Amino acid sequence: MDTPDSASRVFCGRFLSMVNTDDVNAIILAQKNMLDRFEKTNEMLLNFNNLSSVRLQQMSERFMHHTRTLVDMKRDLDSIFRRIRTLKGKLARQHPEAFSRFHRVALAILDLTL
Repeated sequence: MDTPDSASRVFCGRFLSMVNTDDVNAIILAQKNMLDRFEKTNEMLLNFNNLSSVRLQQMSERFMHHTRTLVDMKRDLDSIFRRIRTLKGKLARQHPEAFSRFHRVALAILDLTL
């Protein structure tokens, strides 16, 4: 009677003899190729993410700069229009007849263009 150790060796030997080593080697080679491709893809994605984060930072800074510029421009325009309204009010008080005549002419011109 065989010992349990030799029975397991016989079983493993027969099992291994059923496996085609060329197929196993082909599978291992395919896995290595896939691993190389995945590593390259992963490296490309990491590079893309790094470049994207740098570009996002640059664009965020530019966006903030342009936003500040627009806010400053709006503040300046508000100040200019406030001054114009003030001057317009002073002129209307100082020269009411000319101002009302101008207002009638401006309305007539608007009626003609529409």
